[in-house]
Amino acid sequence: MKIIVKSLVLISLFLGTQLVKAGSFADYATVTSVEKVYKQYRTEEPYQECYIKETLQSQGDGSATNEIMGAILGGAIGNQFGEGEGKEVMTLAGIVLGASMANDAEKANSTGQVVVSQEVCETKVKTSFENRLSHYLVHIEYEGRDLTFTSKKRPYDDVIKVKVTVSSLD
Repeated sequence: MKIIVKSLVLISLFLGTQLVKAGSFADYATVTSVEKVYKQYRTEEPYQECYIKETLQSQGDGSATNEIMGAILGGAIGNQFGEGEGKEVMTLAGIVLGASMANDAEKANSTGQVVVSQEVCETKVKTSFENRLSHYLVHIEYEGRDLTFTSKKRPYDDVIKVKVTVSSLD
């Protein structure tokens, strides 16, 4: 009887020290399933889109020489008429009329409008979404309990080594 009592005391002391230590130990659990978890990533890629744009452009020599010559000639003719302040008004009217007539004559002699083609490029952005593997959701069974944890590595065995941590609830 003394041996049984001594054995129970030793076992109680051993178990008591193990619970007081509050630590962790390694054990094995059964893998019940593994799920891949994906994360969606957005990518933006710039690209050039070019096309030909046609515009109408008035055809002319692009110079103001004709209008200037018309203003000078009109001013000289207008200066021949009138007296006093009237002479200045006639000169001014001759300048404006001469420039206007030269401009109208240039437009009348031109062939009209010309179609001008030029390349136009625009920068646009192509957006795409890509699913990439983020981690694994591992479901295990340990001592009758179903547990889940995440892992960067996929477990390939049916049984894996796990770390069990014991701590007080207080």
